[in-house]
Amino acid sequence: PRRRASVARTQQNDGDRHMKQAWKLNCALLCALLIVAFGSLLAGRHWIAFDQWLGGDLRSIIILQLRLPRACVGILIGAALGMSGAAMQGYLRNPLADPGLFGISSSAALGAVVSLYFGFAASPLLLPLFALLGAAGGMAALSMLAGSSGSLTLFTLSGVILASLTGALTSLLISLAPTPFASAEIVTWLM
Repeated sequence: PRRRASVARTQQNDGDRHMKQAWKLNCALLCALLIVAFGSLLAGRHWIAFDQWLGGDLRSIIILQLRLPRACVGILIGAALGMSGAAMQGYLRNPLADPGLFGISSSAALGAVVSLYFGFAASPLLLPLFALLGAAGGMAALSMLAGSSGSLTLFTLSGVILASLTGALTSLLISLAPTPFASAEIVTWLM
């Protein structure tokens, strides 16, 4: 009984120490995020000092209507990508899992390339819509390939197959582009 109590206390102390370390790391990362976000408001094509932010002139418009929304959207998108990556890694119980491994990124790229290939990218909303549809189609194909067995190995191998197939189809569309300008636009977008 004494040994069990000693082991339990040791485990509790280790857990408390890890929680304190995690708390310190999260606080340091939050401070770094705030410093970088503040720096992004200052820096740009022209440096705008902090005392000029609320002057009511062109500089304050640049800060309030361009740089601040850009910084907020960047923080939100980064948080969403981080949470989705953590969810995927937790679901698959694999710290190396990413959308590129499972063919989702290449499926989204194929959807965007289809939009550029057929000229639907003239509208600013159609290119992201095609990319989202490509990603959704990739997820549907992945779930059909992997089946309902729930095996992580089969899921991973199905994702590698999907990534190879969509990468090959993207290369095919690049090589069959109707004009050299369309091909250059596709390659530029993929970069």
